[in-house]
Amino acid sequence: MVCVVIPTDDKKTVKLGHFGDAKYYLHYVKGEDGWTLVSEVVNPYKEDEEHEHEHNTLEKRQKILELNKDCDIFVYTVFGPGGEDFMKKHGKVVVRVKPRTTIEEALRAVEESLH
Repeated sequence: MVCVVIPTDDKKTVKLGHFGDAKYYLHYVKGEDGWTLVSEVVNPYKEDEEHEHEHNTLEKRQKILELNKDCDIFVYTVFGPGGEDFMKKHGKVVVRVKPRTTIEEALRAVEESLH
């Protein structure tokens, strides 16, 4: 079964900005009846005013990968420098979408990338 992770701040659109800075990661799986949301993961490593910037570090990438390890496909608008290669190196498929892409549009883009 294919699992897709979509980073989001509003649970409606793909995160505009770095994958690792999303508030949430939505995990979807594809079944006979289409896509089903199976998990909503809160990102404890999101940068904000209260935390030091841990921006684009290997440690942060590893933490984000661990949060989403069950997913095969990572949807994104932006990875930090080297982030896309890092995910690919760890066996993840990456699907880039345009800013302001809805969750539904992102899932359609994933389907198109699978064919």
